[in-house]
Amino acid sequence: MNVEAQRRNIVHRILDTENVQLLNQIEDLLNNDIYTHSTNGKPLTVKEYENHLNEIMNLSDAGEQGYSTEEARKKIIKK
Repeated sequence: MNVEAQRRNIVHRILDTENVQLLNQIEDLLNNDIYTHSTNGKPLTVKEYENHLNEIMNLSDAGEQGYSTEEARKKIIKK
């Protein structure tokens, strides 16, 4: 089975399930999947990346000054 066929099969099975616990597990799995890497190679999950972006947006919405380029770089590239 090729990747595209496997994806479709999984999507159809997910759409047909009524098992909330299984759906929560799938969501957790996807949220913990590596989304990107920092410049030093640290893996970032979707959730970590989203949390970082939300923090920046909240500061912006609150009227606080955002990060300088260097501050943003240090925040993203935690060792």
